[in-house]
Amino acid sequence: MSVCRWVSNGTAGKMNGALEHSDQPDPDAIKMFVGQIPRSWSEKELKELFEPYGAVYQINILRDRSQNPPQSKGCCFVTFYTRKAALEAQNALHNIKTLTGMHHPIQMKPADSEKSNAVEDRKLFIGMVSKKCNENDIRVMFSAFGQIEECRILRGPDGLSRGACRSDSLPSLLYCFLM
Repeated sequence: MSVCRWVSNGTAGKMNGALEHSDQPDPDAIKMFVGQIPRSWSEKELKELFEPYGAVYQINILRDRSQNPPQSKGCCFVTFYTRKAALEAQNALHNIKTLTGMHHPIQMKPADSEKSNAVEDRKLFIGMVSKKCNENDIRVMFSAFGQIEECRILRGPDGLSRGACRSDSLPSLLYCFLM
């Protein structure tokens, strides 16, 4: 029997190891890339910039490791606890606010790893499915854990089940496996 398991990496609430918070961000929270910040700014100053839009989960200043000590590259990643806070900060800051000492306004957009939260990022493959199960059986089995957007039994050229399926409700299915 194959089982999917989600494992936390234990990095809750880090800001380059400094300011911490014990809660996890919402499942739909997004990491934002922020450019055009003063190289002299620390996590504390960045947190003060971002907190009016919502609680900050994590700030990671990108640093040039070839310098000793490593120097800021003038950009960072910030993750808010909620998607709403991240988008509010983006709407208020991106191409609008120019920080003291900078010549261009802040650039703020979802990090490349966060692009569009596409359906492809939410799909889950489930193996060892009885060949007697159909899509409706799978939906019924997992519906208690959340809305399933799409469920498809993988079939061979002969139209018969291969004993596996794909689902577009990763958070719901992960919850199921964590129970």
